[in-house]
Amino acid sequence: MIAWLLLAVALGAEPSKPANGAELALLKTFRDEFVLITPGAGKFPADARLKTPFAVARYEVPQNLWQAVKGVNPSEWQGERNSVERMNFAEAEKFCEEVTAALQNSQLITADQTVRLPTGHEWGYFAAAGTTTTYSFGDDPDKLSDYAWFKGNAAGNDPVVGAKKPNSWGLYDVHGYLWEWCTSDAGPVLRGGSWTDTADLLATATVKKVAPETRGPHIGLRCVLVGKGLTEAKFAPAEPVQGVFTPVKQRALVPETAKVELLWGEGEFTEGPALAPDGSILFSDIGTKIFRFDPKTNETRLFREPSGRSNGLIFDSEGRLIAAEGANTGGGRRISITTGIQGGKDGKTETLAGSVQGKRFNSPNDLALDGQNRVYFTDPRYVGDDPRDLDFEGIFLVDAPVAGKESSVSAATLDVQKPNGILVSADGSTVFVSDHNPKGNIQLVAFTVQKGGRLTDKKVLFDFVSGRGIDGMTLDANGNIYATAGTGEKAGVYVFSSKGEHLAFIPTPGDPTNCEFGFDISPRISYLYITAATGPKKDGVDPKFGLFRIKLPVTGHYAVKPAK
Repeated sequence: MIAWLLLAVALGAEPSKPANGAELALLKTFRDEFVLITPGAGKFPADARLKTPFAVARYEVPQNLWQAVKGVNPSEWQGERNSVERMNFAEAEKFCEEVTAALQNSQLITADQTVRLPTGHEWGYFAAAGTTTTYSFGDDPDKLSDYAWFKGNAAGNDPVVGAKKPNSWGLYDVHGYLWEWCTSDAGPVLRGGSWTDTADLLATATVKKVAPETRGPHIGLRCVLVGKGLTEAKFAPAEPVQGVFTPVKQRALVPETAKVELLWGEGEFTEGPALAPDGSILFSDIGTKIFRFDPKTNETRLFREPSGRSNGLIFDSEGRLIAAEGANTGGGRRISITTGIQGGKDGKTETLAGSVQGKRFNSPNDLALDGQNRVYFTDPRYVGDDPRDLDFEGIFLVDAPVAGKESSVSAATLDVQKPNGILVSADGSTVFVSDHNPKGNIQLVAFTVQKGGRLTDKKVLFDFVSGRGIDGMTLDANGNIYATAGTGEKAGVYVFSSKGEHLAFIPTPGDPTNCEFGFDISPRISYLYITAATGPKKDGVDPKFGLFRIKLPVTGHYAVKPAK
C-alpha cells in the first residue's frame, strides 16, 4: 500500500517513487482524471464566491484507490472500480490528506497543491455545470435513469464509477450513486443523492445536513485539487469522455472465478469460431485452413485445407456450414455452403453466393443468419491485391439455400464505411454491425430490418472513437452482444445490451478476433469460445493465434440444433 510514503514524510526521510507499480498507476490515473474549473473564465460562469481555479475529480473515489492508500476497503458492495462507501466525514478528510502526500511524493502534483473535499458551494457549481434547472440535464425526472443510479433503477451499489451519462462538464455520478461528503460553514453536508433515494433528492440543489459520524453504503466522496499552478498544469477537458467502456454487470455475467483457458495456440490468424451440431467448434486459420476442436477429447485437428481463406463461419438449423471466404491468394471471394458434415469428416462444398449483379465480392468477412435461414454478410476489403469489382463496401443479404443452385443476392445497406462483425437479433428485427474503419468510423451500430430484409434507421450504440474496434461478435440467449475488440490492456470481449448498455468485459491475452457460445454444459452455464492472439507482439515478433474458452453463467443464441 501507499502508506509507506506517509511514514517517510513523518520521519523526514527522502521519499522515492512507490515500489509497487500498480499503486503508482492508480495514483496517476486519479491525477489524470481531474477536470480544471476556472470560474468566470472561458465557458465557466462567474460566481462571486469562487475566486480561484480548482480541479474536480471526474469520478467519485473508487475502491481500488482507497484500498491502495488506506490498506483497507470499508465498502459493503465491493468492486475495484465501484465507488468506495461507508466512511464518515473524518475518514473522508483523512483520505484526502493521505492521497495528497502520496501524489506529492510521486511527483504527480506539486508541494503547493492539495487534495481536499469540495465545499458545498463548489459542489453545487460543478454539479450544475452552468445550468439552473432541477438537474444538470434539465427538469425532466424521466431522464434521470440515463444519468443516475437511484431508487428507480438500482438494486444496490454495484456498478463501476462513470457507468451513466456525465453532465456537460464531463463529471459523472453527480446525481445519485452515492451521497458525497462536502464541507460548509455549518459543518459537514452531503450532496447529490444516492442509489437508495427517490428522484427528488437527486436534484442539484439538494443539501443534506448530517452528523459527522454518519456512515453507510450510500455515502462516498469526490475530491477537488487546489493550489498554485493549476492553470499551467495539464488536465482532462471539461467535457464528456468519448469511447470509455464502463461495465455495470461485470460480476453477474463474468464471475471472478471464471478464467480464460487456452485450448490450442498454433495458428497464423484464427477467426470465426462456429458451433457444430455435435458440439464441436470449427474455426478458421485464415491462411488457409479450418480446424475443429472436440470438447469431448479436448483435441484440435485439421478439418479442411484449403479453406478458400475462410473467415466467418456459421452452422444453420439444417447442420450446414456456411463460410465467408475472403480475398488474397487462394481466397474464394464467396459465401460457400457445405453439406454432409459428420463430425470430423468434411462434406460437399458449393457456392451459395459468389457475386452481385455480375460483380465479385470484395472479401466476405463475417456472416449471420435470420430466422428464415437467409444470410447477412459483410464485405469489406482490408488486405490483398486482388482487383476490385465493387467500388463500395456494404452488407449483403443472401436468400435461403436451395440445393444445387446459387442464391440471389441483394444489398441490405450501404450505410457503413467498412463493415466487419455482424449479428441478427433472435426476433429478426435488428441487425448489429461493427463498422470498423481504421481511418473513419469505429462503431457498434444497429439497423432496423424492413420487409424484404433491407436495413434502415441506423443507430450508433457505441463509438470507440479510436484504437482497434470490434471484429467478430456473438449473442447470448438474453440478446446481449459479446464483441471482440481492443489491443494491449484493452484487448478482450466487450459485452453490450441490445440497447448499447455496457455490461461486462473479459480481458484476453492478445488481440481477440471473434467468439461463439458452445452448447449448455449445465442449466444456464456454457463456454464462450474466443479466437485471439496468444499474447502481444514481443521484440517485433508477431504472436501465434489460437482458440480459448471461458465458462460463463449464460447460454448462447444460435441457429444450430444439437445432434440427436
